[in-house]
Amino acid sequence: MRYLVFGDVHGNVLALDAVLKAGQERGAETYLFVGDVVGYGPNPVECIERLMPLAECGSLAWVAGNHELAFRGDVEMEGYSAEAVQTLMWGRKLVADKPWAREFIESAYLTTCVNDLVWLTHDSLANPSSGGYHRWPQHAKSELACLHYNKGRVCFYGHTHAMRAELSRVDRPVMLVPMEAHGGAGIDPHPIRLSREDLGWIGTGSVGFPTNPERRADYLILDTADDKEWRVEKYVADYSRDEARARIVTTLGTAREKGEGERA
Repeated sequence: MRYLVFGDVHGNVLALDAVLKAGQERGAETYLFVGDVVGYGPNPVECIERLMPLAECGSLAWVAGNHELAFRGDVEMEGYSAEAVQTLMWGRKLVADKPWAREFIESAYLTTCVNDLVWLTHDSLANPSSGGYHRWPQHAKSELACLHYNKGRVCFYGHTHAMRAELSRVDRPVMLVPMEAHGGAGIDPHPIRLSREDLGWIGTGSVGFPTNPERRADYLILDTADDKEWRVEKYVADYSRDEARARIVTTLGTAREKGEGERA
């Protein structure tokens, strides 16, 4: 099976379309989304429209991001940026007369497990919805311990908008592995390799507001065809950043806070 793994779309439908198309061209059969379809970007409804049919036919598994939690009122927006609050409140108005979109957002859990061995979370498996950013090795150690306790093999997360991968085995310490994304044609020549003994805690990067130097949309493909050695391929996809920024200005207006939207 080849899974397209992605996160942090944030209403950027141009980037989402680019990633879905690129993933399909590379043989993706199933879709794993680690949350944040709404917030910041100008086209949250269109992004939901892309993902809903995949969920309805059983091809998409996903979890709620912190923006979904705030959107549906599960958490307070205290501590969120002014831009996040503005765009989430605006997004609520957009879906007020679209029950299907509200139901999609309401449907997501904090964590989910796919085929017994693949876990998804937005920010943490050990303490989901805690809102912390994963940047330190000691965090990976606790997350990998939780993954081991749950008998999983790999857990994908988002929230940080950065690709990152840490692996461990029972008999070795946590190891940070290179995550250079492949931007050319063909299959990633240097995938992360996960043996049966390995545990993986892997950040997907961001589709809608990536932090890589070229600001290209991030995504992964998990290939489980060989059970002895899974592969995690790392990619970036091009989309029109100029058009994405223009949509933010046109849709959200110049009164919005300058911040995340400038990085679309």
